[in-house]
Amino acid sequence: IQCKSCFNFNDRSTIDGDGICLVMAVTTDATNDTLEIPIDGLPSHLRCHSTPLSGRTITTRIALSKGATAFAEVPFAHSIHFSARKSTCDTCFAQCDDDTQKLKFECSGGCGVHYCTKSCLDKSLARHSRICHLIQQTNGKTKNARLMNESLAMLIALSSNSQSLTNVMGMMADDTKKGCRDTAKAESKFRSLTHNLEKEGRILEPHGSYAAALSVKNLNGIGIYNAYGNEVAVALCPAFAMVNHSCLPNCQQITDNGSCRLRALRDIAIGEELSYSYISLEGSNTERKNAITDNWKFVCRCFRCEGGECSDFDERHTCYCGAVCYEVDRTEGECVCNRGMVKNRE
Repeated sequence: IQCKSCFNFNDRSTIDGDGICLVMAVTTDATNDTLEIPIDGLPSHLRCHSTPLSGRTITTRIALSKGATAFAEVPFAHSIHFSARKSTCDTCFAQCDDDTQKLKFECSGGCGVHYCTKSCLDKSLARHSRICHLIQQTNGKTKNARLMNESLAMLIALSSNSQSLTNVMGMMADDTKKGCRDTAKAESKFRSLTHNLEKEGRILEPHGSYAAALSVKNLNGIGIYNAYGNEVAVALCPAFAMVNHSCLPNCQQITDNGSCRLRALRDIAIGEELSYSYISLEGSNTERKNAITDNWKFVCRCFRCEGGECSDFDERHTCYCGAVCYEVDRTEGECVCNRGMVKNRE
């Protein structure tokens, strides 16, 4: 059963009546703060812990200056949507001007994956060689619904990582009946592919493992977008997923050069919680709060949602499209938050 505080999976006997594991229930100190939670891949200047108000959260042990990279993580797995494979680099996520163009370097295996440079192609070779034959089997599967194809793509990407799938299972899972049914069906389809275990470098994980790993995608997947605001890929970053949402964040979330990063929008003090916005800041408080509750199952009580004045922040950091940017260029009067991502193309 998944603990509602730390989100780790535990034996049923270790979960109390409130759905909290015994470890989290007994480690509260005098400041009403819980003990530190070890997270693989978390930089030493950051701390992951749990509080009654925020649940699991990440705070900084050092002062961070405006513009500094507060946190960066290479995704455990990422999947580029089929329609964007020609125009989005599978290594660094660089993109063409639009989806009708294509990047210069293509996988020689014929799976349709593209790269912006020879360096990116070579960097991806070891990992991609484990799954190229699996991607080829899913190309042209028009009978599958779009969401099923995206689920299969993510499962294939997860299987390309030589580390155990347990590394992603600490993230909050979609445990709804529909979610469980969909992930189980996706695992079944994934197992029905023709696997070359020698090429993949390991045997398949136990039954249920792929469904459990996929179940974190809906609540934790980080969208990668093109210059027009269309999602072209999804990334899973286990440590990054511990960073909480705020509609008045102190960080901007950026995905480029093959990693997901947080850039400080202002000076951040020692002990302060890192945050970024999970959604667009467009719309009313009610619309935004409903969207957060519907998608992530919590009620946002940040300064903005409690009726605070945020016009200064919005003038500096909120793009016309509602995205949070380091600085907003208002000279053109249109969204420019994703420009500058274009790389070599034919």
